[in-house]
Amino acid sequence: MSNDRLSASRRLDVALAMAARGDIEAAIEVATAAIEADSEWDEAYFALGEMHEKAGQGEQAVEAYRQYLMRDETDRMGAEVRLMLLGAVAMRDRLPPEYVRALFDDYAPRFERSLRDKLIYRAPELMYEAVRTLLADLPRPLEVLDLGCGTGLVADVFAGQVDVLDGVDLSPRMLNRARAKGMYRDLREADITAMPDMATAQYGMVIAADVLNYLGDLEGVLAMIRSRLVAGGILVMSLEEGDIYPFDLGPGQRFRHHPDIIFDWLKKAGLEVVSNQQGVLRQEKGVSVMGRIVVARSAPVLSGLVDLAGTPSLATDAEAGIGVSVLLH
Repeated sequence: MSNDRLSASRRLDVALAMAARGDIEAAIEVATAAIEADSEWDEAYFALGEMHEKAGQGEQAVEAYRQYLMRDETDRMGAEVRLMLLGAVAMRDRLPPEYVRALFDDYAPRFERSLRDKLIYRAPELMYEAVRTLLADLPRPLEVLDLGCGTGLVADVFAGQVDVLDGVDLSPRMLNRARAKGMYRDLREADITAMPDMATAQYGMVIAADVLNYLGDLEGVLAMIRSRLVAGGILVMSLEEGDIYPFDLGPGQRFRHHPDIIFDWLKKAGLEVVSNQQGVLRQEKGVSVMGRIVVARSAPVLSGLVDLAGTPSLATDAEAGIGVSVLLH
């Protein structure tokens, strides 16, 4: 570490401590001094951008994030996401892959405890309930592809109900934890938009539990999923719901999809909607986040797409007796 970086690191540590105490203006001053000590330290610019955001100084935050991106083109800290939320850049169709990988690599050690204990995560159980009555009619042996498998929470629920589970995830540290469970046949580190060759070419079921929230435009990935399904195979996915067509980025840094575009994309992909359940996905700062669990079937010829207005709905947790909880950053 150079003397400049060492000095900058010490100053930034002080700035972060000040920000944690709520002394934002003083934190900004010290963080700026850290950058003066090492003007090429990308992380210092990102931290300064966060501090300006907390201070309500949008223009200064935008400039700091742009300075960060000039020094880290991979955007592992997600500056472009912040710029989208600030309205400084056009909406992209996905979150930066390096950012998502770094996010979940860091989160892996506390991922399950956080979701299960703090967020009461129930998506795998609810997705199983959505497909339970369909399993008997699926081809055997029933081979299943778990997209964005993470640490294997889907396997915890589905492993005893299917014959084979394969998984794909962007984060190697999440995959290490899934591998340790011993419930997957094949685990691959990959971007789900550029799927690698797996142990099986086509699957009887594809599960996408809270992974498509990190993509905006789903047309391509749904076509890919269709290509990985046998005729009559099913996709079950969870999605956050938004009011802006076709999608927008929520404050939790996940995409929210308008219901109409979901059904357009499914139809284009050759997937016929079997069920569409609406409900509260989680609470975010005391506000209910609405979403959907959609089951769709691969068929050679579509006999008709379920109209959104006619699909079954879980209006409230109380009526349905269930709820969905997803990752909250």
